[in-house]
Amino acid sequence: MKQIRMKILLSMLLLCSCNKYQVVQEVRVNMYHLHHPTKGAEVIITKDSLAVGEWYNIKRINKIEL
Repeated sequence: MKQIRMKILLSMLLLCSCNKYQVVQEVRVNMYHLHHPTKGAEVIITKDSLAVGEWYNIKRINKIEL
């Protein structure tokens, strides 16, 4: 029973973290280089202040579209 609960918990964590990107560097003021292990790299411009090394859900970041 414990193994089933652990597998369900692990599956839920993996599904919830599918849109999380790690901030690799701040290229310019409010321009960030993000990386996702399976989806690759992305550069975004945002009004938000992001911390290098932290993981963020890309849908929750206020991106500025050009």
